[in-house]
Amino acid sequence: MRIAALILLGFLSFTTHAVVVSGLHDVRVVVTDQSAANRRAGIEQAYQQVLVKVSGHAATLQNPLLQKEQSNAESMVSQIRYVRGEQSQLFLQVSFSASQIQALLKRAGEPVWGSSRPLTLVWLAQETDGQQRMVTQEDLIVRSAIQNAMEERGIPVLFPSNDLDDELALPVERLWGLFSQDIALASERYPVDGYLAGRIIPSASSWYFAGQFSYGADTTQFSVQAESPEVLALQVADKLADTLASRYAVTENAEQSSDGYVIRVNHVANFSDYQRLLNYLNAHIAISNTRVLSVNQDEITLSLTLATSWPQTWDVLALDKRLKETDQPNTLQWQP
Repeated sequence: MRIAALILLGFLSFTTHAVVVSGLHDVRVVVTDQSAANRRAGIEQAYQQVLVKVSGHAATLQNPLLQKEQSNAESMVSQIRYVRGEQSQLFLQVSFSASQIQALLKRAGEPVWGSSRPLTLVWLAQETDGQQRMVTQEDLIVRSAIQNAMEERGIPVLFPSNDLDDELALPVERLWGLFSQDIALASERYPVDGYLAGRIIPSASSWYFAGQFSYGADTTQFSVQAESPEVLALQVADKLADTLASRYAVTENAEQSSDGYVIRVNHVANFSDYQRLLNYLNAHIAISNTRVLSVNQDEITLSLTLATSWPQTWDVLALDKRLKETDQPNTLQWQP
Protein backbone atom coordinates (compact mmCIF):
# COMPACT_ATOMS: atom_id res chain seq x y z
CA MET A 1 0.00 0.00 0.00
CA ARG A 2 1.41 3.34 -0.99
CA ILE A 3 2.25 5.80 1.76
CA ALA A 4 0.73 9.11 0.78
CA ALA A 5 1.40 12.59 2.14
CA LEU A 6 -0.11 15.96 1.24
CA ILE A 7 2.17 18.82 0.23
CA LEU A 8 1.32 21.84 2.38
CA LEU A 9 3.30 24.82 3.63
CA GLY A 10 5.32 24.94 6.81
CA PHE A 11 8.19 22.85 8.32
CA LEU A 12 11.37 22.13 10.19
CA SER A 13 10.49 23.76 13.45
CA PHE A 14 9.99 21.55 16.47
CA THR A 15 6.41 20.90 15.33
CA THR A 16 5.99 17.33 14.16
CA HIS A 17 4.26 16.34 10.94
CA ALA A 18 4.00 12.63 11.59
CA VAL A 19 2.03 10.41 9.24
CA VAL A 20 -0.13 7.55 10.47
CA VAL A 21 1.16 4.66 8.37
CA SER A 22 -1.43 2.08 7.40
CA GLY A 23 -0.67 -1.48 6.39
CA LEU A 24 2.27 -1.98 8.75
CA HIS A 25 1.34 -5.65 9.13
CA ASP A 26 0.66 -6.20 5.42
CA VAL A 27 3.42 -7.52 3.15
CA ARG A 28 3.51 -8.39 -0.54
CA VAL A 29 6.15 -10.79 -1.88
CA VAL A 30 6.85 -12.20 -5.34
CA VAL A 31 6.08 -15.89 -5.92
CA THR A 32 6.46 -17.98 -9.06
CA ASP A 33 3.26 -20.02 -8.65
CA GLN A 34 0.51 -20.96 -6.19
CA SER A 35 2.04 -24.25 -5.04
CA ALA A 36 2.06 -25.15 -1.34
CA ALA A 37 5.86 -24.97 -1.22
CA ASN A 38 5.98 -21.47 -2.73
CA ARG A 39 3.13 -20.35 -0.51
CA ARG A 40 5.02 -21.51 2.59
CA ALA A 41 8.26 -19.86 1.42
CA GLY A 42 6.38 -16.65 0.59
CA ILE A 43 4.82 -16.51 4.06
CA GLU A 44 8.22 -16.95 5.71
CA GLN A 45 9.69 -14.19 3.54
CA ALA A 46 6.75 -11.94 4.42
CA TYR A 47 7.25 -12.80 8.11
CA GLN A 48 10.82 -11.49 7.94
CA GLN A 49 9.69 -8.29 6.23
CA VAL A 50 6.91 -7.56 8.73
CA LEU A 51 9.31 -8.01 11.66
CA VAL A 52 11.67 -5.42 10.16
CA LYS A 53 8.82 -3.05 9.28
CA VAL A 54 7.28 -3.16 12.76
CA SER A 55 10.55 -3.10 14.73
CA GLY A 56 12.38 -0.66 12.45
CA HIS A 57 15.62 -2.65 12.55
CA ALA A 58 16.90 -5.22 10.02
CA ALA A 59 19.11 -6.63 12.82
CA THR A 60 15.91 -7.91 14.44
CA LEU A 61 16.10 -10.90 12.11
CA GLN A 62 19.19 -12.12 13.96
CA ASN A 63 17.16 -12.69 17.13
CA PRO A 64 17.22 -16.46 17.92
CA LEU A 65 13.62 -16.56 19.15
CA LEU A 66 12.33 -14.80 16.02
CA GLN A 67 14.32 -17.16 13.82
CA LYS A 68 12.86 -20.12 15.67
CA GLU A 69 9.29 -18.81 15.29
CA GLN A 70 9.66 -18.42 11.51
CA SER A 71 8.41 -21.99 11.04
CA ASN A 72 5.20 -20.94 12.83
CA ALA A 73 4.70 -17.83 10.69
CA GLU A 74 1.53 -19.16 9.05
CA SER A 75 -0.22 -19.29 12.43
CA MET A 76 0.18 -15.49 12.68
CA VAL A 77 -1.46 -14.81 9.30
CA SER A 78 -4.90 -13.21 9.39
CA GLN A 79 -5.47 -12.99 5.62
CA ILE A 80 -3.73 -14.15 2.48
CA ARG A 81 -4.40 -13.79 -1.23
CA TYR A 82 -2.70 -13.80 -4.63
CA VAL A 83 -2.62 -10.72 -6.85
CA ARG A 84 -1.25 -10.00 -10.31
CA GLY A 85 1.04 -7.04 -10.88
CA GLU A 86 2.54 -5.45 -13.96
CA GLN A 87 3.75 -7.86 -16.65
CA SER A 88 1.49 -10.48 -14.98
CA GLN A 89 3.93 -10.86 -12.06
CA LEU A 90 2.38 -12.97 -9.29
CA PHE A 91 2.40 -11.64 -5.72
CA LEU A 92 1.41 -13.21 -2.43
CA GLN A 93 -0.33 -10.59 -0.25
CA VAL A 94 0.02 -11.53 3.42
CA SER A 95 -1.67 -9.76 6.34
CA PHE A 96 -0.37 -10.66 9.80
CA SER A 97 -2.14 -10.33 13.13
CA ALA A 98 -0.91 -7.05 14.62
CA SER A 99 -1.34 -8.29 18.19
CA GLN A 100 0.58 -11.51 17.56
CA ILE A 101 3.49 -9.80 15.79
CA GLN A 102 3.80 -7.12 18.46
CA ALA A 103 3.55 -9.67 21.28
CA LEU A 104 6.24 -11.80 19.62
CA LEU A 105 8.60 -8.85 19.26
CA LYS A 106 8.09 -7.91 22.91
CA ARG A 107 8.69 -11.50 24.02
CA ALA A 108 11.91 -11.51 21.99
CA GLY A 109 13.02 -8.26 23.65
CA GLU A 110 12.85 -6.36 20.37
CA PRO A 111 11.38 -2.87 19.83
CA VAL A 112 7.90 -2.10 18.53
CA TRP A 113 7.52 1.00 16.36
CA GLY A 114 4.01 2.45 16.29
CA SER A 115 2.05 3.63 13.27
CA SER A 116 2.70 7.37 13.86
CA ARG A 117 6.01 7.92 12.08
CA PRO A 118 8.00 11.04 11.14
CA LEU A 119 7.63 12.36 7.60
CA THR A 120 10.90 12.65 5.65
CA LEU A 121 11.60 14.79 2.58
CA VAL A 122 13.82 13.08 -0.02
CA TRP A 123 16.25 15.15 -2.12
CA LEU A 124 18.19 13.14 -4.71
CA ALA A 125 20.67 14.00 -7.45
CA GLN A 126 22.02 11.54 -9.99
CA GLU A 127 25.01 11.53 -12.31
CA THR A 128 24.14 10.67 -15.92
CA ASP A 129 26.75 10.78 -18.71
CA GLY A 130 29.02 12.84 -16.48
CA GLN A 131 26.32 15.41 -15.71
CA GLN A 132 24.63 15.94 -12.35
CA ARG A 133 20.87 16.53 -12.26
CA MET A 134 17.97 16.35 -9.85
CA VAL A 135 16.02 13.10 -9.65
CA THR A 136 12.41 13.91 -10.58
CA GLN A 137 9.21 11.90 -11.04
CA GLU A 138 10.35 11.15 -14.60
CA ASP A 139 13.26 9.08 -13.21
CA LEU A 140 11.12 6.02 -12.70
CA ILE A 141 13.92 3.54 -11.89
CA VAL A 142 15.46 5.50 -9.02
CA ARG A 143 12.25 7.13 -7.79
CA SER A 144 10.31 3.85 -7.73
CA ALA A 145 13.18 2.00 -6.05
CA ILE A 146 13.34 4.57 -3.23
CA GLN A 147 9.54 4.73 -2.85
CA ASN A 148 9.18 0.94 -2.74
CA ALA A 149 12.06 0.52 -0.28
CA MET A 150 10.67 3.16 2.08
CA GLU A 151 7.23 1.56 1.85
CA GLU A 152 8.71 -1.86 2.63
CA ARG A 153 10.25 -0.38 5.79
CA GLY A 154 7.12 1.57 6.74
CA ILE A 155 8.76 4.98 6.35
CA PRO A 156 6.53 7.81 5.06
CA VAL A 157 8.39 10.03 2.60
CA LEU A 158 7.67 13.11 0.52
CA PHE A 159 9.48 14.08 -2.69
CA PRO A 160 10.03 17.75 -3.55
CA SER A 161 8.02 19.40 -6.30
CA ASN A 162 11.16 20.09 -8.36
CA ASP A 163 9.60 23.34 -9.56
CA LEU A 164 11.24 26.71 -10.12
CA ASP A 165 11.15 27.53 -6.41
CA ASP A 166 13.11 24.37 -5.65
CA GLU A 167 15.60 25.03 -8.44
CA LEU A 168 16.29 28.53 -7.11
CA ALA A 169 16.46 27.44 -3.47
CA LEU A 170 18.64 24.38 -4.08
CA PRO A 171 20.69 24.30 -7.32
CA VAL A 172 21.78 20.80 -8.19
CA GLU A 173 25.45 21.56 -7.50
CA ARG A 174 24.57 22.53 -3.91
CA LEU A 175 22.64 19.29 -3.42
CA TRP A 176 25.46 17.32 -5.05
CA GLY A 177 27.90 18.90 -2.61
CA LEU A 178 25.55 18.10 0.30
CA PHE A 179 25.58 21.64 1.65
CA SER A 180 23.43 21.14 4.75
CA GLN A 181 22.39 24.76 5.25
CA ASP A 182 21.16 25.11 1.66
CA ILE A 183 19.25 21.83 1.85
CA ALA A 184 17.64 22.79 5.16
CA LEU A 185 16.55 26.17 3.81
CA ALA A 186 15.11 24.62 0.64
CA SER A 187 13.18 22.15 2.80
CA GLU A 188 11.39 24.84 4.77
CA ARG A 189 8.47 25.00 2.35
CA TYR A 190 7.53 21.37 3.07
CA PRO A 191 5.68 20.01 6.14
CA VAL A 192 8.22 17.39 7.15
CA ASP A 193 10.14 16.37 10.24
CA GLY A 194 13.50 15.90 8.53
CA TYR A 195 15.15 15.29 5.20
CA LEU A 196 17.22 12.70 3.40
CA ALA A 197 19.60 14.15 0.81
CA GLY A 198 22.09 12.33 -1.37
CA ARG A 199 23.82 11.80 -4.67
CA ILE A 200 23.59 8.62 -6.72
CA ILE A 201 26.31 7.47 -9.10
CA PRO A 202 25.45 4.45 -11.28
CA SER A 203 28.04 2.41 -13.14
CA ALA A 204 28.07 -0.72 -15.26
CA SER A 205 28.58 -2.99 -12.25
CA SER A 206 27.23 -1.11 -9.21
CA TRP A 207 25.25 1.82 -7.81
CA TYR A 208 26.71 4.19 -5.21
CA PHE A 209 24.90 6.51 -2.78
CA ALA A 210 26.45 9.14 -0.52
CA GLY A 211 24.20 11.32 1.56
CA GLN A 212 22.92 12.52 4.87
CA PHE A 213 19.83 12.31 7.00
CA SER A 214 18.92 15.35 9.09
CA TYR A 215 16.34 15.30 11.86
CA GLY A 216 16.11 18.21 14.27
CA ALA A 217 19.59 19.10 15.45
CA ASP A 218 21.10 15.76 14.40
CA THR A 219 22.65 15.06 11.01
CA THR A 220 23.99 11.62 10.07
CA GLN A 221 26.19 11.09 7.01
CA PHE A 222 26.51 7.69 5.35
CA SER A 223 27.25 5.92 2.08
CA VAL A 224 26.22 2.57 0.61
CA GLN A 225 26.98 0.61 -2.55
CA ALA A 226 24.97 -2.15 -4.24
CA GLU A 227 24.61 -4.06 -7.49
CA SER A 228 21.19 -2.58 -8.37
CA PRO A 229 19.08 0.49 -7.60
CA GLU A 230 16.56 -1.69 -5.75
CA VAL A 231 19.16 -3.12 -3.34
CA LEU A 232 20.76 0.31 -2.96
CA ALA A 233 17.40 1.87 -2.08
CA LEU A 234 16.71 -0.82 0.52
CA GLN A 235 20.08 -0.19 2.16
CA VAL A 236 19.31 3.54 2.31
CA ALA A 237 15.88 2.80 3.79
CA ASP A 238 17.47 0.54 6.42
CA LYS A 239 19.83 3.34 7.49
CA LEU A 240 16.92 5.75 7.79
CA ALA A 241 14.71 3.24 9.63
CA ASP A 242 17.49 2.44 12.12
CA THR A 243 17.92 6.12 12.94
CA LEU A 244 14.22 6.84 13.44
CA ALA A 245 13.37 3.60 15.22
CA SER A 246 16.19 4.18 17.71
CA ARG A 247 14.21 7.19 18.88
CA TYR A 248 10.59 6.13 18.44
CA ALA A 249 10.43 2.33 18.63
CA VAL A 250 9.69 1.15 22.18
CA THR A 251 11.50 -1.73 23.84
CA GLU A 252 9.95 -2.81 27.11
CA ASN A 253 12.67 -2.52 29.72
CA ALA A 254 12.03 -2.98 33.43
CA GLU A 255 14.99 -0.76 34.32
CA GLN A 256 13.70 2.13 32.19
CA SER A 257 9.96 1.70 32.70
CA SER A 258 7.93 3.57 35.26
CA ASP A 259 5.06 2.16 37.30
CA GLY A 260 2.75 4.94 38.44
CA TYR A 261 4.07 7.90 36.48
CA VAL A 262 1.59 10.68 37.32
CA ILE A 263 0.47 13.32 34.81
CA ARG A 264 -2.37 15.82 34.65
CA VAL A 265 -4.32 16.43 31.46
CA ASN A 266 -6.54 19.50 31.11
CA HIS A 267 -9.03 20.67 28.46
CA VAL A 268 -10.95 17.40 28.84
CA ALA A 269 -14.27 19.14 28.32
CA ASN A 270 -16.81 16.30 28.44
CA PHE A 271 -17.31 12.56 28.74
CA SER A 272 -16.53 12.00 25.04
CA ASP A 273 -13.15 13.72 25.46
CA TYR A 274 -12.57 11.67 28.62
CA GLN A 275 -13.29 8.41 26.77
CA ARG A 276 -11.16 9.36 23.76
CA LEU A 277 -8.23 10.33 25.97
CA LEU A 278 -8.28 7.05 27.88
CA ASN A 279 -8.70 4.99 24.70
CA TYR A 280 -5.81 6.86 23.09
CA LEU A 281 -3.45 6.33 26.04
CA ASN A 282 -4.43 2.70 26.59
CA ALA A 283 -3.78 1.89 22.91
CA HIS A 284 -0.36 3.53 22.88
CA ILE A 285 2.72 1.32 22.47
CA ALA A 286 4.69 3.19 25.14
CA ILE A 287 1.97 2.87 27.81
CA SER A 288 1.10 -0.47 29.40
CA ASN A 289 -1.71 0.72 31.66
CA THR A 290 -3.67 3.89 32.54
CA ARG A 291 -5.42 4.53 35.86
CA VAL A 292 -7.58 7.55 36.70
CA LEU A 293 -6.63 9.08 40.07
CA SER A 294 -8.97 12.07 40.11
CA VAL A 295 -11.16 14.35 38.01
CA ASN A 296 -11.42 18.07 38.75
CA GLN A 297 -13.67 19.92 36.28
CA ASP A 298 -11.80 19.71 32.92
CA GLU A 299 -8.57 18.28 34.39
CA ILE A 300 -7.82 14.58 34.91
CA THR A 301 -4.96 13.20 36.98
CA LEU A 302 -3.68 9.89 35.66
CA SER A 303 -1.23 7.24 36.79
CA LEU A 304 0.57 5.64 33.84
CA THR A 305 2.48 2.39 33.71
CA LEU A 306 5.14 3.07 31.08
CA ALA A 307 6.88 0.51 28.89
CA THR A 308 9.95 2.73 28.64
CA SER A 309 11.26 6.01 30.08
CA TRP A 310 9.01 9.09 30.16
CA PRO A 311 11.29 11.12 27.80
CA GLN A 312 10.92 8.46 25.09
CA THR A 313 7.24 8.04 25.88
CA TRP A 314 6.71 11.76 25.37
CA ASP A 315 8.74 11.72 22.12
CA VAL A 316 6.35 9.08 20.78
CA LEU A 317 3.22 10.80 22.10
CA ALA A 318 4.30 14.16 20.64
CA LEU A 319 4.23 12.69 17.12
CA ASP A 320 0.45 12.37 17.25
CA LYS A 321 -0.15 15.97 18.39
CA ARG A 322 -3.09 14.82 20.56
CA LEU A 323 -1.36 16.16 23.68
CA LYS A 324 0.54 19.42 24.13
CA GLU A 325 3.00 20.46 26.81
CA THR A 326 2.04 23.37 29.09
CA ASP A 327 4.12 25.63 31.32
CA GLN A 328 3.05 23.57 34.35
CA PRO A 329 5.20 20.55 35.32
CA ASN A 330 3.76 17.15 34.35
CA THR A 331 0.68 18.87 32.94
CA LEU A 332 -0.49 18.33 29.37
CA GLN A 333 -3.31 19.74 27.29
CA TRP A 334 -5.69 17.44 25.43
CA GLN A 335 -6.18 18.25 21.75
CA PRO A 336 -9.48 16.54 20.79
